[in-house]
Formats: sequence, structure tokens, C-alpha cells
Amino acid sequence: MILKTGRLILRPQALADAPDLFAILSDPEAMRFWHRPAISRLAVVEELVREQQAAMAEGTCRYWTVSFKGGTIGSVDLSLIQDGSAELGFLLRPDHWGAGLASEAVGAVIAHGLNALRLMRLAAVVQTANRAAARVLEKNGFIFVESRPVLLADGQKKDCAFYLRTAEPLFGR
Repeated sequence: MILKTGRLILRPQALADAPDLFAILSDPEAMRFWHRPAISRLAVVEELVREQQAAMAEGTCRYWTVSFKGGTIGSVDLSLIQDGSAELGFLLRPDHWGAGLASEAVGAVIAHGLNALRLMRLAAVVQTANRAAARVLEKNGFIFVESRPVLLADGQKKDCAFYLRTAEPLFGR
């Protein structure tokens, strides 16, 4: 399903998006707070997109490519979809940080998840040092749950903040 906001178009990810996604996933600045280091080969991104396409076909994930003024600037996903829950993830090109575009894209995916997909809970994890990503979540109704060290794919241990968003307001909001 194509999602539209005032400035963005979010369309289901396609294999043809791999080169544009590689430009983001190979950028050390964009990947600074990600769970893996920057990717150095297009073939790795192509395989990643193929795996994501398979997960979409199985219904366990939804991936959107985010377009702004005709160009790809990032991606947003709902993964691990099961039992009314999903995990939200997002990544944007650094030259588009600070303009509210991540909040806008995330908001569109949250609305789709809670309404069209009838999800009841969304979870998200960010490195605690990534205050900008935490603000995106908080602006979109996520509540901080806890912070704890997490072992990342590259073997590093980083402090991560866990967030939750429910279809119904949480206590204390």
C-alpha cells in the first residue's frame, strides 16, 4: 500500500530500490546509530532487499521506501508482525535530518499499522545516544520503557532505549 503525507510518498519497497538504499546504507554517518556498520557492497543490499521482499510476502514485515521531491531519502518498516504487535524501524539520509521528515514518515506508518493492519502495539529500539531518533518516537506517541545494554550485530555493546506505542493511550500520558 502506498502511503502519502504532505511532503512524502512511502511506497512498498522493491528490488529496484537497492541502489538508492545502498547510498544510505553505505554512508557511515547514516549508519552511526544503526545495529550494524555501513554496508560496503551493493550486492549485500540487494540480498537484504530480497530477504525483506520474502518477509513481506510471508506477511511478517512491511517495508516502505520514502521519497521526497522524487528522490529516495530513506526507509521505514514494521517488522516481526505477529499477534497484533510489530517493531518499527526507520532510516533517513543525513542530508534530510532535522526537517521533520522522519517524524512525518514514521507517523504515516504508525497510522497504517494501527488502522489498516489493526496492530495493538508497536515497539522500537534506539541507541540512547541517538536523541534525534528518540524524539521522532516521542513525537509520535511512543513512551520510553527502559534502557539497557544490547549486543549489536557488529559485536559492540551499546546502551539502547526501548519504546512502546499502543493503540490505546498508556497510563500517565
